[in-house]
Amino acid sequence: MTFALPVLTGLAGTATADPVTGGCFGGQLTTTNVPGSGSAGMNTNVTGGLSDCGSPQLPGITGGMLNISYPFNVVTGSSSGTGAGGNPAGGTIAWSDGSVSVVSGNWVTSPVGQNAISTLGVMSGPGAGQQIVFGTRQIANSGSVGGGSGGAGSVIIIDALFR
Repeated sequence: MTFALPVLTGLAGTATADPVTGGCFGGQLTTTNVPGSGSAGMNTNVTGGLSDCGSPQLPGITGGMLNISYPFNVVTGSSSGTGAGGNPAGGTIAWSDGSVSVVSGNWVTSPVGQNAISTLGVMSGPGAGQQIVFGTRQIANSGSVGGGSGGAGSVIIIDALFR
């Protein structure tokens, strides 16, 4: 018994919050360029559903709706963040339980058939202080979204992992 007391005392001083674990393992997004918006004259909006979600730290959440935006890159004439570390993005995730997380970070696009990894920090709402790492694959485009000059594209979510 005397052995357990020092161990418990030592652990109490170093306890930290558990990281958010779990994620979403499906969904589809639409990427749309919006002329006349944003400081660069065009923003790119990414919207769509996250499905098959589950996490012990986010009980009751089974899905969500992602809605983010980032500036079109006027220097390269592209909305693609591939090879450039991504595009600075911000927006929200409206979760299936009615709660909303505000997110901000870098969104990476990719040419059709290639995977991309994007990381968004959760600024407020469920998962605040954590990150959501999105694995996506561009499956179709119109007007070369993800490597060109505008239009709309379809992106599948491979996974969106909470960490």
